[in-house]
Amino acid sequence: MKVLFGIVTLLALLTLTSTNSYAKNLHLIDQDKSSGFEIYRTGTPSETDLEEICQLGITEIMVLSGDAEAHEFKYSSKCPSLKVIYNYRQTVKIPLTQDFLGFFDQWVEQSRTLGKKIAFRCSCGCHRTGRLAAYYRMKNNGFDSETAIDEMNNLGKWMFLYPSLKKQVRALEDFILNQPCEQKEKYCIK
Repeated sequence: MKVLFGIVTLLALLTLTSTNSYAKNLHLIDQDKSSGFEIYRTGTPSETDLEEICQLGITEIMVLSGDAEAHEFKYSSKCPSLKVIYNYRQTVKIPLTQDFLGFFDQWVEQSRTLGKKIAFRCSCGCHRTGRLAAYYRMKNNGFDSETAIDEMNNLGKWMFLYPSLKKQVRALEDFILNQPCEQKEKYCIK
């Protein structure tokens, strides 16, 4: 009976959370008030979300789900100053690469220097976005992997379906610290 009640409760929660808009998963990660730099994480934007993004002054976005055509480009009139600087479909099953992280770090540093407001997203703003936000927090805000994982899980949805992300974040910490990856090879940076 307890198992049945637990399943019914889980199904009710899944139904309630499935109607939430993922595009509203917009969060300021970091800012430098002296330069004006800000970096946000988000999910797939609607027309209204793009207006909000524009009002925040975000001028560049990295699309980790490779679907900018259906969103940023489709609703470009809502935020004509927004430039998509990356539009490729990543997957949570494959760890981030050194090349991608180098590109991301260069983009962040250039944006910080120029005082730009930038964002990155996937579909829900949870998994691919959460992994990259965890990397940013460890590299730039001094988070350890467990603190970064906690934030990733708190801002994400359905995180229990992606247990490999925790291992990938721990591997990202090893990469940042320039030490050998302590995770299985399939979770390590290549």
